[in-house]
Amino acid sequence: MLVLAGWSFLNVTAAWLYVAGFVLFEFWLLRAVAAGGKAPVAVGEPPYHFSADEAELVGRYRFYFTYPGRARAASSVLAALGLTALLLAPWLTWKQAFLQAVVIGVNLFAVARLTKAVAPLMVLRTAAAHADRDALRLLEAHDPAWSKIRAGNEPSQEGESQ
Repeated sequence: MLVLAGWSFLNVTAAWLYVAGFVLFEFWLLRAVAAGGKAPVAVGEPPYHFSADEAELVGRYRFYFTYPGRARAASSVLAALGLTALLLAPWLTWKQAFLQAVVIGVNLFAVARLTKAVAPLMVLRTAAAHADRDALRLLEAHDPAWSKIRAGNEPSQEGESQ
């Protein structure tokens, strides 16, 4: 994405390649997030034994908890998209490529929405800093939920000792 953004600075028509690149990435990410499902997470059931708050957190941010590596990589790409859009939109406006500038600028709304889905800690910390009690409650459930996920995914020690 950074290479495409760089080309867009050099050649206004290359901005359409940048637009095509972020559209493809965002559709892939939307599909991956939607594939996680919307079913609620079970409370108190093995192997994780989640509390109600932990189950709510995992259910709300299922992509983040199911594919943490992908979520981390996607949030980095989204950050790059957001930063390059903040630079490209005014540059393209100055170069009088208004349509590309508007499309790239409007994409910041999609980047913000997708960032909420793949980077819950940032979203929850921001909301908790603004006195959102639900966000603070979910933020407190984050570390215990990850501990239970790691413990539940470890191989059983019983089978190894026999």
